[in-house]
Amino acid sequence: MRIRKVCVIGSGTMGGGIAQVCARAGYETTMVDMKQEYVDRGMKMISTSLARFVEKGKMKQEEMDAAMGRLRTSIDVRDASRDSDFAIEAVFERADVKRPIFSELDGSCPEHAILASNTSGIPISLLASATGRPDKVIGTHFMNPVPLMKGVEIVRSLLTSDETLDVSVEFVQSLGKETVVVKDAPGFVTNRIVTLVMNEAARLLEEDLASVEDIDKIEKLSHNWPMGPFELADLVGIDVVVDLLEGIYQQTGWERYKPAPLLKRMVEIGYTGRKAGKGFYQLFAKEK
Repeated sequence: MRIRKVCVIGSGTMGGGIAQVCARAGYETTMVDMKQEYVDRGMKMISTSLARFVEKGKMKQEEMDAAMGRLRTSIDVRDASRDSDFAIEAVFERADVKRPIFSELDGSCPEHAILASNTSGIPISLLASATGRPDKVIGTHFMNPVPLMKGVEIVRSLLTSDETLDVSVEFVQSLGKETVVVKDAPGFVTNRIVTLVMNEAARLLEEDLASVEDIDKIEKLSHNWPMGPFELADLVGIDVVVDLLEGIYQQTGWERYKPAPLLKRMVEIGYTGRKAGKGFYQLFAKEK
């Protein structure tokens, strides 16, 4: 099956980033959200991101113009997805939000269309159960920021067909990404590892072993990480980290994934990271 048209549901950081790489790769792309102001904001974010590539000499102005010309927006999921070949859901990391979208996509997308989720931890089989085409449902877990990060987890459920897997891998690789196929298990691979790191960092801070800055510093210097665990948590969103940990903990019962109390307190007071303009570095940094 050849992919020509892509529909991305969600215009936030992840949805906008996915729409951007799809359009840049040559696909006619429609980005959908609930309100016009959301998709307008998403388009502005994409334009700004592409402009940075032009400024740095990593793409030409005409390439940016062509990519923007392949982008459309909509606030109607059914209308936007009715002729799509590949639909990617990238909304809030909650099953009760995602499942109705998959049900709607199932009713509006052509029979041949593949329905993908950018979920970072919700079971693909659970999302597929909201459709009549579980063999055509798959996980495409992009990393943040999407335009820069090369890796994508391709998550295959027990019912995902070989054809769906092959087409999805080929499509994602055509976006300039590198893929790893993983099984449909709690947290997949990336978040089984990285959530533990951020959770343990929060516990170290609770114990006052070292400062936020020093914990990030020693991890970057010792393991050659581009970001420390607190910088990463602020980027990802502390609320997202808590949701991921809770999801894995609830599915497995493994105590190591039980969110550190500090993480939960921060979410309660609205310190959720960069998107809120306040996170670990605003609350605990030595020099605020």
